[in-house]
Amino acid sequence: MHVKPILIAAAVSGVAFYALGRFGHDTASPEPAPAVIQPALAQAPQQPPQAPAEAAPAPVELAQSGAPNRPATTQPTPPKVDETALRYFASQGDTRRYEAELARLRALYPEWKPPTDLTSQGQAGDPELERMWRLFAEGKYGEARAAIAQRGSADPNWRAPADLTAQLDTAEARQRLGNASNARQWEQVIRLGTETPAMLTCASVDALWRVAEAFIQTGKPERARDAYAYVLTNCTNPAERAGTMQKALATLPENLVEALLSQEQQNEFASIRDEIARRHIGNAADNPAQKATPAEIQRIEALANAASTSDDAILLGFYTLHHDEPAKAATWFQTALARNGGAKAAEGAVLALGETKKYSEAETLGAQWLEAGAANRKAYLDVVTALLTQEPPPRLDRAVIERIVKTVGQDKYAAGAGALGWYAYNAGQISPAASWFETALSWDRGNEPAAYGLALARERLRDQAGLRTLVAEWGSRSQRIAEVLNPRRARAAPTAEEQRETRQTRATEPADRRPKPIVRAGRDNPIARDAAPVADPVTRSDPPRAIGGNCGGGSTGAAALQRGWCLLNLKRPVAAAQAFEAARRGGNAQIGSDAAAGLAYAKMQQGLTTEATVAASAANLPPARRKELSTLLLAEQFYAQYDSKDFNGALITLSQRRRLAPETTDLMLMRGWSYYNLGRYEDASHIFETLYKVNKSPEALSGLTAIRDVTKRNAQ
Repeated sequence: MHVKPILIAAAVSGVAFYALGRFGHDTASPEPAPAVIQPALAQAPQQPPQAPAEAAPAPVELAQSGAPNRPATTQPTPPKVDETALRYFASQGDTRRYEAELARLRALYPEWKPPTDLTSQGQAGDPELERMWRLFAEGKYGEARAAIAQRGSADPNWRAPADLTAQLDTAEARQRLGNASNARQWEQVIRLGTETPAMLTCASVDALWRVAEAFIQTGKPERARDAYAYVLTNCTNPAERAGTMQKALATLPENLVEALLSQEQQNEFASIRDEIARRHIGNAADNPAQKATPAEIQRIEALANAASTSDDAILLGFYTLHHDEPAKAATWFQTALARNGGAKAAEGAVLALGETKKYSEAETLGAQWLEAGAANRKAYLDVVTALLTQEPPPRLDRAVIERIVKTVGQDKYAAGAGALGWYAYNAGQISPAASWFETALSWDRGNEPAAYGLALARERLRDQAGLRTLVAEWGSRSQRIAEVLNPRRARAAPTAEEQRETRQTRATEPADRRPKPIVRAGRDNPIARDAAPVADPVTRSDPPRAIGGNCGGGSTGAAALQRGWCLLNLKRPVAAAQAFEAARRGGNAQIGSDAAAGLAYAKMQQGLTTEATVAASAANLPPARRKELSTLLLAEQFYAQYDSKDFNGALITLSQRRRLAPETTDLMLMRGWSYYNLGRYEDASHIFETLYKVNKSPEALSGLTAIRDVTKRNAQ
């Protein structure tokens, strides 16, 4: 049976595969000839076949193709088989080339039987010819050509075996095709395949892959599918078959890949089906409108449960998270974390815990991965935003609040700043709330929830000028902000926090829970401390030269100074600090000195003690003003030391402050709690007893109770 090779015929409008099928002898071949790529459009005109390559179908003359009018009664004389290459490859132990040559000869000569003794030279014993084959086998095609030419010159009657020259032609064409493919000259790749179809066989699957890639790159995926189908139909090497499907999966539309999967043998493409399932689940994870099939999910779940790696668990985690199964997602992400899933697993776990309202767990986990990348920081900020806006506001440790404040400030996360504002507002800390809402708006001018929160805070602070300004800006865009100035607006009954707003102190907790002293409004919460971009104003008398009413404009240093004091009176320390800075730059020496003092006050209102001290040192103030400012700065230093549990340092600072001004009730209470935390119960008791006798302070009574309890425990 004669065999035609695969032909790639060039059409005027493009290039397409045309398979010519098999034709020839009436007798059946004992070995199957290589199959060909089936035609996609039409049968190509028959062309003279090219010389054969390794394991390639042998070329045949068109006159032997069973053309019309040819008598079919004469059997052709069996040709003489050149076994030189077969013997050489066998003698060299080159199994791959030997098998390819054996398959080629069997396809060419169906009735030929391979020799039993391959070590002898047989009929074709020729040492010089053997050397030519050796050069070919070593890839030294140029030297092989030179040897052929040299012998032809020495012996004009000698002709190189057609087999050798054909294989050289094919090998060199394969090299050119590879070079063209590497250079991304796709039309050249297809042209070379057309001109040398003998190399497009199972002996050179790489050439078939390159031609398929060329068809992909030139917009002909169906032709690429034909090339891949040829491999799957005719080639048996498991690695090459699997590689073919991998390439098809990476380059072809899914419907064409499905057609190729039908040629699977003994579940050999299980890994390909796994990848298709992963692809579907991944797409559905990114787009909740899509869904994977139950079979695909079960397939990947089985792989995830059996694996020791995290990839499939993370994939299933995001799929279930985005398809309303957050509890299941959290389980998958925890599995991934246990398998060293890294930042991606942590990101998903934080989001899943947030969706299940386990905000504290999510915050704790997310804090461990803040430096892993932007996605992890975003997940953390989203979950703490939900944590802070719960009602009633949760009781959070100082370390947690400080961590949130720091992260929100570093990322300038407007939603987080707004959440801190609502957290402070719901806790009755109205001044810090207003500052956080202002900060959120400075980061995102279109943040309507922050603007609404600021409106409510200014209303509570009786900042009518600031409220009217805000309503004028937002009233046309937000009905609820416009309604804040409506005197007939329904008012909710005062909350417990609102009822306590005017108190400067609050009761403390038992000693074993780190009792907190009575402090100024907002002082006991880190959202009003120096960790925050803005903070609770310092409680003191109004700063000197404060001017009420409209803060106005103007570009002179004096105007900026006036604007700064005005903004400070309106409890807008961030804007006030900017105005004071402008006054320092644009005014004379006196204005600069006053601006430095104002800047110190503004920084203190923000809780930025260090910056306030620096600003104060630049101010040339009268003694009385300097004494007032020093008193306030020492108070700030005391609060910072107390908050950091430096109770000894706090007492020293408090004593320094007492030389400048009498201690207020809240500072006396904090002195008592400092003694308490140092174990100086007698000194603490003296402070608390004094305060209780003076004004029946419930906070002082709490201190006396705590001392009694700890003394009783120590006595047991």
